[in-house]
Amino acid sequence: MFARLAQITAKPGQASNVSQAARDRLIPMLKQQPGFIDTLGLNSDTDPNQLVGITLWNSKEDAEKSLASQQGQQFLQSIRPLIQGEPVFRTFNVETSTVHNLGITKAATSS
Repeated sequence: MFARLAQITAKPGQASNVSQAARDRLIPMLKQQPGFIDTLGLNSDTDPNQLVGITLWNSKEDAEKSLASQQGQQFLQSIRPLIQGEPVFRTFNVETSTVHNLGITKAATSS
């Protein structure tokens, strides 16, 4: 499993609009993408303008195709007026997940 983290700084007062756009347009689009597993949307509890999105994928290739797709690029363009600077994307291999039962067998057999 593979994860992509997107960190976004909303313009002051625009975080709820960015979150709403993700719920209304991004999530339905992601659900149609091959290899998509899940997504988490996070709002900072100390800085209301900081947002993080984490998407989970079957593979790195699936995540890259989604971001590079026309729909993915259109979504990014649509939120540009609401954000400061460019989103920062980072990628990770998922090693453990209790929700997706990853790493549980490893931990149980290593004791």
